[in-house]
Amino acid sequence: MKKSILKHVTRMTRLFSIAFLFQCLTMSFLMAWNGNAQVKNIEEVPVSLFLDDVKIENIFRELEKSTGYNFVYTNKELRDLPNVGIRSNNNSLYNVLLGLANQTNLSFKQVDYNIHVKKGKNIRPVSKVEIAADISVSGTVTDSSGEPLPGASITVRGTSTGTVTDLDGKYSIVVPEGSVLVFSYIGYSSQSVEITTQSTVDVSLAEDQSSLDEVVVLGYGSVQKTDLTGSVSKVDAEDLTNLPAPRVDQLLQGRAAGVNVTSVSGSPGARASIRIRGGNSVQGDNEPLYVIDGFIAGTNFNLNTINVNDIESIDILKDGSAISLYGTRGANGVILITTKSGKGVAGGKPTVSLNAYTGFQNLARKIDFLDGPERAAYGFEYTEFSGEANPFVDESLIGNTDWQEQITRTAPINNLDLSVRGNSERVNYFISGNYMNQRGIIRESGIERYSFRANLDFKLAENLTLGTRINTSFVKNDNDLVSLWEARRALTTFPVFNEDGTLWDEDYVQGGPFDNPEALLRMQSNQTMINNLLGNFYIEYKPVESITIRSTIGPQLNWRKQNVFESGSVPSRAAAQRGGFGRITNSFNNQILQENTITFDKQLSANHRINVLGGFTWQTSTTEGFTAQTDGLPNDGVSFDVLQLGNPETFRITSNYNDPFQIVSWIGRTNYTISDKYLFTLAGRVDGSSRFSGANNQYAFFPSGAFAWRLGDEEFIRNLNVFDELKLRTSFGRSGSQAIDSYSTLAVLNPGTVIFNGNQGIGVRRDRPANPDLRWETTSQFDIGLEAGFFDNRLSLEIDYYYKKTVDLLLNREIPRQTGFSQRLENIGSLQNQGIELMIRSVNMDRNDFRWSTDFTISGNRSRVLDLGGVNEINIHFLDQGGQAAKLIVGEPVGVFTGLEYLGTWQSQEELDQFRYSGLRAVVGGPRFKDTNGDGFISFNDDFEIIGNPEPLFFGGINNSIQWKNFSLDIFLQGTFGNDVYNEFAQRGFFGRSDQNIYGMARDRWTPDNPHPYIPRAGGTVSISDIPSNSELVESGSHLRLRNVMLNYTVPLKNNKFINNLNVYASGSNIFLISNFRGYDPEASRIGPQSGNTYGSVVRGIIRAEYPNARTLTFGLNANF
Repeated sequence: MKKSILKHVTRMTRLFSIAFLFQCLTMSFLMAWNGNAQVKNIEEVPVSLFLDDVKIENIFRELEKSTGYNFVYTNKELRDLPNVGIRSNNNSLYNVLLGLANQTNLSFKQVDYNIHVKKGKNIRPVSKVEIAADISVSGTVTDSSGEPLPGASITVRGTSTGTVTDLDGKYSIVVPEGSVLVFSYIGYSSQSVEITTQSTVDVSLAEDQSSLDEVVVLGYGSVQKTDLTGSVSKVDAEDLTNLPAPRVDQLLQGRAAGVNVTSVSGSPGARASIRIRGGNSVQGDNEPLYVIDGFIAGTNFNLNTINVNDIESIDILKDGSAISLYGTRGANGVILITTKSGKGVAGGKPTVSLNAYTGFQNLARKIDFLDGPERAAYGFEYTEFSGEANPFVDESLIGNTDWQEQITRTAPINNLDLSVRGNSERVNYFISGNYMNQRGIIRESGIERYSFRANLDFKLAENLTLGTRINTSFVKNDNDLVSLWEARRALTTFPVFNEDGTLWDEDYVQGGPFDNPEALLRMQSNQTMINNLLGNFYIEYKPVESITIRSTIGPQLNWRKQNVFESGSVPSRAAAQRGGFGRITNSFNNQILQENTITFDKQLSANHRINVLGGFTWQTSTTEGFTAQTDGLPNDGVSFDVLQLGNPETFRITSNYNDPFQIVSWIGRTNYTISDKYLFTLAGRVDGSSRFSGANNQYAFFPSGAFAWRLGDEEFIRNLNVFDELKLRTSFGRSGSQAIDSYSTLAVLNPGTVIFNGNQGIGVRRDRPANPDLRWETTSQFDIGLEAGFFDNRLSLEIDYYYKKTVDLLLNREIPRQTGFSQRLENIGSLQNQGIELMIRSVNMDRNDFRWSTDFTISGNRSRVLDLGGVNEINIHFLDQGGQAAKLIVGEPVGVFTGLEYLGTWQSQEELDQFRYSGLRAVVGGPRFKDTNGDGFISFNDDFEIIGNPEPLFFGGINNSIQWKNFSLDIFLQGTFGNDVYNEFAQRGFFGRSDQNIYGMARDRWTPDNPHPYIPRAGGTVSISDIPSNSELVESGSHLRLRNVMLNYTVPLKNNKFINNLNVYASGSNIFLISNFRGYDPEASRIGPQSGNTYGSVVRGIIRAEYPNARTLTFGLNANF
């Protein structure tokens, strides 16, 4: 094992060395390359082209390909022109344009490599073709408030000529007459100005707003939003910048239609659980696939390794057409994360950015418990009624401790980013470093990260480009040492310390030692260290204009080590004289992805364009690890470092070669466009997976098709003068899921211990039977959507309806035990999801120096279990005591809550005698439950009914952005409506136990003098087994949260030669929560990804007292140099 680890460490060192050498070489290119080309006169450029009766736009496209010039025009200039022809055999471009001018009454003006096209005012026998003279232009670039924008880019469209503004926003540039100057600045909408005779041009730039023309990243390519045939949600990274979170998934709640995000835990670095248009599997994974800069990183990718501020955009693929190119791994949706590059930085000069923030976090809300004296009084009543001994007789033992305050804290958070980005004609680069340290609100928890990124692109020749995306990081997690759920046994009557300052360690209620939470915080350690390298290297070659060949290869390396230590002084360990406990877990994961694609993109004729993609991909992954642990460590000094000093009888070591897989794929996609109005897409992927090794269904094909109609370009729609943009689209596709572990098709043996002739030995046992007929889970999805823009696109909306059905669910079926097994994995069952998504964007006001815009998303998903392989229901979650809390039931939504209906308290002996039932304890003042079938006996099987549904009626978010002069304010609210949550804590906190903390509402509990109809008496519950799953544990999960608020101020800078721009900001997260939930947070979930629960992917909304989401306030600055 040590040799294996050394081998992997050596391999990682080599890769780091190669990456470093590559970066050094590329930086030398970066500093050495500079290109400039002389502009030819159009009278010197020969043209050979023969076309008849075609649209003028098609001729322009062909001339652009053969000459290298760009034709600049608007659709308005070419509207209603007749078809034209061209027959040129080595004639000059000048003469060709003269011929086109005669046919169309157009005029042409050459400006460098641009040819500007205008419609003539009068019909002339020959329109003029001009070559522009040079003009000196100067001016000032400001924002909407009149403040100068230093470092703004001014370029001549279609050329590499350009400049930037100085510290006062001033510029000067010499350009040919007729040039179009493009003024741009990061975060602002670009503005173009044609230069005729003017020598002074002052420009005011407005804040950038998303529009229907944004570029959307797809699998293996990108497309303009207006040309998109599938359903894709885009989250701009600017909406997430500087928000205090180590992981980007924690920031997506409410920002994308159809994407439901649940915080499994508020612990620093904890992953969120994401459902895109509902879940598709029962025993498999329902998390989306993550693709980072083209690298297929999987569903369990650790997003802690990616700096949020390195992200350029997030595109979420949702419908069958968009996800089909990811085949077996795309059924749950795909999240494409694109990191930043040097694009957008003009002038050849690098831009250095420094971003830093600091702040603090605290517990946003507390649970109201009975305090120490109140809890003692409750305990006195409890023992008096139940007949047990009263442990609260000695008042000197009764303390008053708020354990929520004791184990939590106001925790700091700090973040520092430094990056440099830029581009030239040959090189495009973005290099960044990040340090982030977030301490948790539960003491001793937190996360610390160091990361480095290098994104580099090099244009080796006009048709050859290569580049890389490299991210390396080190993450250290200080894992939770004590949970708020465990702290329920720390009664508010227990003090923290004895009078002599030592830790209190006596549980005088139950008897025995008391694991004081303060002792657990002081006497334990639990850390996880992760090293990650994610890289992707590519080369792209264009043998001809219409063909692009691209090949990529990249590794993902993950090294993980966890160290755990429990001191022998922990009260329960000390009482048992077990000594200290130590454990070391080590694992290494190595993935390689290699992909090859070829793209053909060509305008076939005047109204027909085609884009064809084909490719082959291959990916492999291996993971190996070991665990060593022991009890009996003699003292705290040795900790986990010297496990061999522990008790030999308790020493254990295990190793594993965990879940290796290999997948090979062939992909294809064709986009066909007719008249730029009718858009067709056909796509498909063939996958072969080693997870189905030995099976009869190792390969599968997943096809899709889509159609979009740009109605806004139809004459009958334009004549309405209502829509700026209007597009109808529909799609259908199939995707799959290899929702099984490796070797699941094969019979396997597992190691174990056996007792033979009184002696313990090591052996193996049959673990499960083979099933060579296993096949992929398959999800078919239909989608229809409408996109529209109004009022110069100041109001835009997008609405979708979808229907998904998953068949061949991989489920365990019970089989006769005579086979030697109790169950076998088979393809049985099906379920469906359908829903509606709505996204609205608006610019509500835009006057002078004030702008207000709104983004709104709302979605609703309805799931239904269709078939479970011949059984009507499957229990998917049980209480520790109290029966089944959640089920899959045919005909019902996925994961409904089940139990008895709580009817309140028994009010009198007469009532109890009249309606008494057996099976549960029933006393006056105690809890009363509904005998559903009326047989006089409470049965978990016969009387349990559906009592709640974790699926919200709708969920979404609304963001308001306000800009006034140098100030900007963003307010983002997010919430859900109509969903239920299952509060396991209420089984103890509401109904009461002698050894548990009790809700504060018990101050008004049932007593003989106050026969409360709903809150049970103290002592009404003696054992948790008397409190089955019931409706009192089900609470409303509806909530509205002020998720984020950010106030930003742009500092005016004059005569500053060092800083181009400076912003200071204040940000708040989780500021307030409107909810009737009695716990910490209705968004949490006890069961989530990698929880170990067989049905963890469909158990939703089960809450105990998970690590709560913190309220966070930060202050920061961002400077560009």
